[in-house]
Amino acid sequence: MDINVTGRKMKVGDALTNHVEDRLSTVADKYFNRTIDATTTFAKEGHIYRSHVSFHANQGVNLQSRGEADDPYAAFELAAEKVEKQLRRYKRRIKNHHRTSQRDVELEIANDYIIASEAEENNAAAESDSDDQPIIIAENRTSIPNVSVGDAVMLMDLADTNAFVFRNSKNDALEVVYRRKDGNIGWISPSSATN
Repeated sequence: MDINVTGRKMKVGDALTNHVEDRLSTVADKYFNRTIDATTTFAKEGHIYRSHVSFHANQGVNLQSRGEADDPYAAFELAAEKVEKQLRRYKRRIKNHHRTSQRDVELEIANDYIIASEAEENNAAAESDSDDQPIIIAENRTSIPNVSVGDAVMLMDLADTNAFVFRNSKNDALEVVYRRKDGNIGWISPSSATN
């Protein structure tokens, strides 16, 4: 497993790097046979340390968590505990459905665009007044899994995102689940819309 440890506005020493590698390797070995990679980023803002853990496991499982504390070790431990809790829930759910952890999830590749916020757009517009289009910050490749609605909600929770696009395994339609402001989960299914 490839583990990357980086720091923003701070230097990450060997002791912290070794601690992160040992902890994430232990978590990966406990829950998965085939883990691809993990990335931990530390940032210091004032007296607060922030840790962001991104964990990529087999078959499209991507986990993300964050932690913040007065100490980089404590911030990392908070993030690592969240990842471990997410993995525990994921494994329990798979066992409850009488499936094996090595089940194959059919994946489809799509482009993922991140568009600048209005503040970033205004700053860029001041530099270049040539067009009124929003500025695209990044373009990435992302996988769209072919799963059930329940599994899509679980994958959204594991990725710690507010929305998740998936192909419904029951009707092969492209659908979206998202976290509503009231805390409930919304489900957009164009194929089930009535005319």
